[in-house]
Amino acid sequence: MIIRKSLVAAGVLVAALGMTACSSEDSSDSSDSAAATTSAAASTTSAASAAAPSTEVLQAQLTTFFDPNAAATAKAAVVENGEQRAALLEQLNGVLAGYPLTAEVKEVTVEGGTATAVTQIAGPHGGAPVPVTFTQKDGAWVISDASTCEILGMGKVSCS
Repeated sequence: MIIRKSLVAAGVLVAALGMTACSSEDSSDSSDSAAATTSAAASTTSAASAAAPSTEVLQAQLTTFFDPNAAATAKAAVVENGEQRAALLEQLNGVLAGYPLTAEVKEVTVEGGTATAVTQIAGPHGGAPVPVTFTQKDGAWVISDASTCEILGMGKVSCS
């Protein structure tokens, strides 16, 4: 019960902090990028948009990550430093067995080689929108190490 309350509280806190950071960046980025657009920047943006991951691709990665029945090796394949985090991913399976979570990708933005998905992470007692970052690894979009550690931290599993 303590883990459940801590997990929900940590999730809400992370979501609140992440949304505050995102909202201040979005407004300044929009005006700055609009003023500084050049043909070179436009072609770079087009290339990044062409390589942008679909919501379905990111959703599949998160579904595997939050599945308590998925082996740690399967989870390792969907996170940036999965091989190094295998033991922690196994611990996460124990947490998820007692407190199942779901994740639903709502909105995706791409900047360079990073995609950020506003994701509704929910458990038995509610949920909150959490920004989850993804990066490309061997041509596939995987959950970034920073987001992996944030999510693990919500379950009281530490990357340090």
